[in-house]
Order: sequence, then C-alpha cells, then structure tokens
Amino acid sequence: MRQPPASVWVLLLALSLPMRPVVAEPPATDARAYLATIRPSSQLQEFLDRTVDALAATDPRLPQADVRITLLDMSQGDPPRLAQRRGETPIYPASVVKFVYLMAAYARQEEGKDRIDPEMDVLLRQMVHDSSNHATREVFARLTDTAPGPVLAPDAYRSFRERRLAVERWLHTLGITDLHCVNPTYDGDGDLFGRDRQFLADRSVVGGLPAQGGAYANRNAMTAVGTAKLLALLATDRALSPANSAAVRARMRRDPVEQPHLVHRIAGGAARLPDLEVYAKSGTWGPIYADAGIIRHLSGRQLVLVVFTAAQPPYRGDFIADLAYRCAEHLLVPPEKRRGQSP
Repeated sequence: MRQPPASVWVLLLALSLPMRPVVAEPPATDARAYLATIRPSSQLQEFLDRTVDALAATDPRLPQADVRITLLDMSQGDPPRLAQRRGETPIYPASVVKFVYLMAAYARQEEGKDRIDPEMDVLLRQMVHDSSNHATREVFARLTDTAPGPVLAPDAYRSFRERRLAVERWLHTLGITDLHCVNPTYDGDGDLFGRDRQFLADRSVVGGLPAQGGAYANRNAMTAVGTAKLLALLATDRALSPANSAAVRARMRRDPVEQPHLVHRIAGGAARLPDLEVYAKSGTWGPIYADAGIIRHLSGRQLVLVVFTAAQPPYRGDFIADLAYRCAEHLLVPPEKRRGQSP
C-alpha cells in the first residue's frame, strides 16, 4: 500500500494538536508612544482658564469647590493638546473608576485570562449603565481573582494583596502610573469588611489616597490627567483592539434623554449642540461630583474632558455640563452648526 507523502502526515499531526485561541497582544508599546506625544498647549490653557473663570463668576458655589480639570484636544489630529487645572493632583474618583474596570475586563479577555460570558456581560452593563456598586464588586473580583471574606493571615494576605494590584499593573503597561485603581466601590451597608477593610488600611501600598482622619490609607486615587490619558487611548483604539474599544465605548455611550440626571454632566452639555456623541462615566459620592468622557463629533473630531469637584457641602451645580458645552462648541462644532443654547 502506498504511503501518504510526508506533507500529509505533517498536516494530520497539526490537526490533531489542541487548538489554542489566538490572543491579541495588548498594544502597550503603541499606547506609551502615543501618550508621550501629548504636549501642553498655551493656547488651549488660555481658553480653559478663561472659560472656567467666566463660569465661576456666575456660579457662586463653584469657587468654594476643589476642582480638578483636564482637557485633551484631539480635534486636529496628532499630537493631542493638553490643558489642565490641578489635573496632576490625585482625588477620590467615586464611580468614575468603573470605566477603568470596564476597559480592564476587555483587556483581560484579549490576554486570554478570562472571557466576557453572559454573566459578565450583565455585570458590566449594571456596573457602567446603572452604576451598581454590587456589580462592580463582582467584576472586580473576577479581574483580580479575589473574593471578599474574613481577615487573612500574613501569608495569605500577601497573595491577596498582590492580586488586588492587577488592574494597576495593566495600567502601568500602557504608560499610565497615576491611576490607583485597586478597590471596588461599596454601598456602605456592611459590604466593607474583613480582608477588604484590611487592604484599605494597608499603608504599605504605594499610591493610595488616605481618608480624612487616616482610617483608610489605601483608597482609590485618580488624577484628571491620568484619567484623560486613558480615555484618549480608548478614543484612538490604542489600549484595546478596535473592536473591543468600540464595544467599551458603546457601553459608555450617554444620552440625557434616557438618563435625565445626566443633563448636569458632560452628556447634558454636549446635547445642547448637534452631531455629538458622548462616552463617559460619572461619579457622585459624598463631597465628590465628577465626570470623565470622550465627546466625538460625527466628523470624527473629538476631545476628552475630565472634571472632579470636591466640596463640603457638596457641589451639585451645572459646571460640568456648562464646561462640556463650551469646550465642544469651541473645538468640535463648525460655527455654522452652532445652534445650541449658551449656558
């Protein structure tokens, strides 16, 4: 009997081997190179300062707030132009951190470490669209391979501590080192206990933001500049594949008609102008009132705006929406199309 050619045996052998999924490598090198091109712009800084000062003059509560802002103009292509006010000072981000965990879930899938199965799909929607803290805890547990429970002994805690830093390590591969995203979000109804409390009190973790009084030294901390850089990577498909970037942006798409409370945030300001879409995540907790997002014109021109405010009593005014409107009008919308209502 005639034997098959050697090439046939090679093919048969290859087909008999277990198939490994093709995993896209994270575009970390491209991300770092892109972020390195961002440059401060004196012209954009002058616009931001003038606009913020004008809005503060008509909003008596705003000057009493601690405000952190970053504006990235990507409307003219590369390199992006940067303007900021206290944008490099960390602040507690409240629910803004949830978009970071959304991106990390897709990055983890690209790395072949997990997949967005039906259960995870529901959790991600609840975390971002509904801003559910319970869903965030479930998502974060999967991202870090950790689970809540009683206080851990030293050896077990060291392993837990290392795994809780997984999202931060991913951010570092992108060249972003000023986002300390190491905790889920809590409702305060008994969901913070045991090893979560143990980790929050760990002063040996670098980058944490101490709570007032120093009870918890390892809270989440984000700068407006770092937040804007991560959103710029999302806007330009540099942190994730184009398909996954589009999926993340779709989950973050905001419409104040569907969610009326967003009229006071970035989406509300952008809605005053035609042909704009917003992909954002807001945050409200105690003294914090914040929003961070991408505003994109149908022409493809886009910008990133990040605003954190902290005040006591809390600020809950229209500054974020008004600033978003002014920025979008100035940078994205052609003069002949500006039919919005000036704040």
